[in-house]
Amino acid sequence: MCKSLREPQHLIFFESRTSVGKLNPDQFFKGYSFVTLKYHEEELYQLTDKNRKSFLEDMSRVATALAKTFNPDKMNYELLGNGMPHLHWHLVPRYKTDPMWGRPIWTGSKRRKRLTREDYESLVKQLQSQLRD
Repeated sequence: MCKSLREPQHLIFFESRTSVGKLNPDQFFKGYSFVTLKYHEEELYQLTDKNRKSFLEDMSRVATALAKTFNPDKMNYELLGNGMPHLHWHLVPRYKTDPMWGRPIWTGSKRRKRLTREDYESLVKQLQSQLRD
């Protein structure tokens, strides 16, 4: 797996045979996370049936943990690849109280929200707890 996709280590909360789940350093949308394929592929259709199924199941499992941890009003799922040509899901919990509710996260302006290392570690532990259950 591309080294940059595993960094920073303290944001990783999930790992399977197929993928890695980690928090986005920008937590403007609380819980915003990525599920990234462990090996390099650019398109979903390029995966074997077994790996595609595993990648989709991992994404769903992480989404469930995010929903249980953050209780969003909606979960947005995006699999783009225009900016980084490596398969990775964007899982974005959305809340009716967020200033961009009803619009894609890519529109409008928003301020980056960085947390303390301790706050990231707390979120990682909460997500890992949900993934164990």
